[in-house]
Amino acid sequence: MTFFGVILGLGLGTLLAIGDLYGGRVLSIIIKFYVEFFRGSPLIIQLFIFYYSIPNLLGILIDNHTVGLIVFTLNSAAYQKGYIKGAMESVFEDQMTAALSLGLSKAQSIRHVVLPQAMRVVIPAWSNEFASMAKSTAALLVIAVPELTSNLKAIASWTWRVLETYSFGALIYLIWISVVMKILDIIYNKVKIPEIEITA
Repeated sequence: MTFFGVILGLGLGTLLAIGDLYGGRVLSIIIKFYVEFFRGSPLIIQLFIFYYSIPNLLGILIDNHTVGLIVFTLNSAAYQKGYIKGAMESVFEDQMTAALSLGLSKAQSIRHVVLPQAMRVVIPAWSNEFASMAKSTAALLVIAVPELTSNLKAIASWTWRVLETYSFGALIYLIWISVVMKILDIIYNKVKIPEIEITA
């Protein structure tokens, strides 16, 4: 859920950032409402809406794992849109002018010049997003998706070793989040653009 939520959120967040910057006023307003909903409401409520309310309104059945992935993707995209837009703006003006002067179209300039640099700048923000998403998977408990926290709860109820069980679970979260964030830090230090960064 964490990896696919962040990766799919990156793709959607990139499209949202481009749409916000270049899609005109109407599209920008729609994107703003989307972002405000997913950033301004609790993740648990989003899971309830997509698992219980929307399927009932549409008269369809959606697997709980699918709902979890959809919500995590949409939620992550809302946050990543802000990171990517900020990164694009940090490299935009001079780079876009230079690319256009070389004969590239605006679309080509965004694809080949602005985005590749923005993706390097945004890596520290991905670290925060990954850490937040990894911890947020605990919310999947409310739609009966088995994950680490729900398994810890079951083990604690079977063994009555609550402190030991949850302490071990916290250690698992700490280790795997720290390892991934360290990897991202190493990558960022290798590819970062000097004097260009955004605040995560």
